[in-house]
Amino acid sequence: MTQRVFIIILAIILAGLVGFGVWATQQEVQAEPVPQVSAKWWGSAHADASSEAFVHWNEDDPAEVPPTCAKCHSGHGFMDYVGQDGSTAFKVDAPGRINDVVSCTTCHNDASWSLDKVIMPSTKEVAGEGNNNICMTCHSGMGAGSGVDGRYAEAEPDTVLPDASMMGPHYFHAAATNLGSDGAGGYEYEGKTYVGTFKHVGSANTCLECHDAHSLHIQKPSTTDADMCSTCHTEVVNGWQDYKKISISKVDYDGDGTVESAYDEVEGMRMKLMQAISAYSKNQTGTMWGFYGDSYPYAFIDTNEDGTITEDEATFPNGFKSFTPRMLKAAFNFMFVTKEPGAYVHNAKYVLQLMYDSIEDLSAVSGVSTQGLTRP
Repeated sequence: MTQRVFIIILAIILAGLVGFGVWATQQEVQAEPVPQVSAKWWGSAHADASSEAFVHWNEDDPAEVPPTCAKCHSGHGFMDYVGQDGSTAFKVDAPGRINDVVSCTTCHNDASWSLDKVIMPSTKEVAGEGNNNICMTCHSGMGAGSGVDGRYAEAEPDTVLPDASMMGPHYFHAAATNLGSDGAGGYEYEGKTYVGTFKHVGSANTCLECHDAHSLHIQKPSTTDADMCSTCHTEVVNGWQDYKKISISKVDYDGDGTVESAYDEVEGMRMKLMQAISAYSKNQTGTMWGFYGDSYPYAFIDTNEDGTITEDEATFPNGFKSFTPRMLKAAFNFMFVTKEPGAYVHNAKYVLQLMYDSIEDLSAVSGVSTQGLTRP
């Protein structure tokens, strides 16, 4: 290599380093001011100290968040989980503090920022992208459909289990839904194939490409104050309220004779699954199952068998206890869709597949068939 060539190469490298320095400085300058970030955070669910997510254990003795819950319901519990406190990562070693919201330090620390994987409830390990791993760690749920087999693998499919209760993934498991079979969050039936991670457009695939990290709201394009989704989806005029109008394809998945939005197709299939579980429970156990989403344990005896659980039926002593393994699998998928209100956005085809297969598996006893339904 001649001296001249060496000097030219060195000059190019130096120019690149200078350019990177200028770019990095600009990014720092363009970052949101701290007061603006703080205002967003204060208005978010992560900062809501009065939320049930942070006060549920206040009346317990001792008043603390159990280690099984602390990862996501205590800011310091999350730091324990990622090992920021010096403990082993991916494990909560101690109870969390009550009223301990997701604060700045929960996410802005070395251990959180260096997370390079997410361990899903199914035990699958997923390598997310950068700080999206922070979001995915809590929004992966606390249970996977495979847990039904893990608990009742030896039981006959249609045998009533003593004192069994409905199993579910917990709440707001957006990451588990979005990952599809890559996270194996739902109950996936043997012999069936399921879609993996939902791939949207190039600039809207990850948690933080779609959601503002501090307000949790949908991002806005840098050049306008319009809703990000409205740039492609003309149905979106008034913000997130219009997401339920967005269509995913020209297919009538729920078999009601009309091609509808993704939300309506998912909801139609969910109602069909609820009908199938109720009919199966009545035909197989003699007791009709019903669902009431505002009261734990959510599954209740439909005493008058009218297909609706009323407030007076939704009492703990009236909880449904006559589950079979087959019913638990379908009920898990029902909960997987019901307790993730954004499922139709995060991965509609995955949840439609889960529900279709659940209806099919119950059909011989329930009498509710998949005729007219379409599996994605």
